[in-house]
Amino acid sequence: MKADFALDYDVLTVERPQKLYLMARLVSNSASDPHKRRPLNISLVLDRSGSMAGNKLEYTRQAAQFLVQHLTGNDTLSVVLYNEQVSTLIPPSAVTEKDAINQRLNGIKASGMTNLSGGWLEGCKWVEEAVTDDNINRVILMTDGLANRGVTHAEQLIALAKQKRQGKVITTTMGLGSDFNEDLLIAMADAGGGAFYFIESPEVTPTIFKEELRDLLNVVGQNLTVSVEMTDHISTINQLNAYNMHSDGKRVSFSLGDVYGSEVKTLLLELSIPALNDIGECEIARLRFEYDEITDVGSQHQIVDMPIVVNVAPQDADVESNPEVRRSVLLLQAARARRDAVAAADKGEYNRASQILKLAANAIEDSQIIHRELVDEHEVLLQQATEMQRGEEFYDSRSRKMMATQAIYTMTDRHESTLSLRSREVERILQTPTAEQKPGVTPIAITWREQTMPLKGELMRMGRAPQNELVLDAKNVSRFHAQVRRENDRLIVEDLGSTNGTYVNEVRISEPHYLSVGDVVRVGYEQIIFHDHD
Repeated sequence: MKADFALDYDVLTVERPQKLYLMARLVSNSASDPHKRRPLNISLVLDRSGSMAGNKLEYTRQAAQFLVQHLTGNDTLSVVLYNEQVSTLIPPSAVTEKDAINQRLNGIKASGMTNLSGGWLEGCKWVEEAVTDDNINRVILMTDGLANRGVTHAEQLIALAKQKRQGKVITTTMGLGSDFNEDLLIAMADAGGGAFYFIESPEVTPTIFKEELRDLLNVVGQNLTVSVEMTDHISTINQLNAYNMHSDGKRVSFSLGDVYGSEVKTLLLELSIPALNDIGECEIARLRFEYDEITDVGSQHQIVDMPIVVNVAPQDADVESNPEVRRSVLLLQAARARRDAVAAADKGEYNRASQILKLAANAIEDSQIIHRELVDEHEVLLQQATEMQRGEEFYDSRSRKMMATQAIYTMTDRHESTLSLRSREVERILQTPTAEQKPGVTPIAITWREQTMPLKGELMRMGRAPQNELVLDAKNVSRFHAQVRRENDRLIVEDLGSTNGTYVNEVRISEPHYLSVGDVVRVGYEQIIFHDHD
């Protein structure tokens, strides 16, 4: 593995307090031969309360069976079920008789309440019985509801997760649907050293299990800690990520957990630098990477130390920033803005939440850094800012989970998961059944972003410009994108030379198109449904 770091500025100007961004990186090796990988010691803890009935339970079974098919006789698996009661469906055993395990999984039925703590602690107990330094020890807890039996206080569950982690039992949490407590599951995963996943709909369950299993099968390092030993040249250190932090006054440490094959693990810190008075090189701190590297013959404890050195130059010196570090800063600041917007919206401060998101979007635009990820992030932030202004009409349990999850994914070095979540959401929206199709019947109303309004007048223009009758404040929409006009008793939609095109029922139009009840017009990512009721 290779450890290094980068600064947004290698040169600081003399006699001026400044902020400096430090990006610490660990580039891992590819995973070893899969036949020589570490054995897995997993307990799968599944919610089978009444709310899991139907598709939720069916897809959960499929996901569990997928996991079983990819384990071997060297791996240990237990399966715990819980509602108000806790039962062990499969005690810890080597994964050899896969058909028998899958048959038992097929017999799971849903009923009752949710004793989350009881099920999770039972899973921890089974993993603890087989804990060794050679195993990857993991509890995977999945739920679709609130903990309403057993231990229900968040503080106790988080403290227990931290305690289990210290005993080498890692906890990954998965929340399914819209009714679970995402703050609790995120905090349990953070304290427990694992990952949090939001399963936004039942059919996504196997995909999420595949992602977790892929990581477990490719662990090349464990217990990664990155620490900074401070000098008088640093007054404060703040992280832009969301990792567990510990400080003893002079050394600040961050726990980044497992390292997977061919992964680039990063930590981004904001350093406050008091005025430096001497021109020349200056060591402002020392950086340490500490981890257990997994090899074919066991594990080796590695420690890598390196100085953080800056050049101090006169105040009129030319200073250039590192675009890679700046890009990472902007992505993480966007994630933190989502987290802060959620906190504001929880208090009913929707305008403030919207403003927080807009400020993060403006920071990306002002940076003038041209990068596809930042362009996408800018668009999404503006869209979320607009949606947040709708208040309670937009901000429900699902939208809160979507925004909180995007924040925690990006802040724990999983921005690709944020992009996948958004992509699935766009696909879901485009495939959502709409009004009944009635060819030839002229619509009398439209629905856009859950707002229904009558179609009045002879002309309705759509676009970002405020002069439009329907203002669509989204980056992927042109200023004057499309229009709907009346011709006798019919409605016609026309594209106005937009950049991204106008679509009717997902077919791009190049000439005027007559509209009927049930048609869906897409402008950028914005959908307008035409129907016969208001």
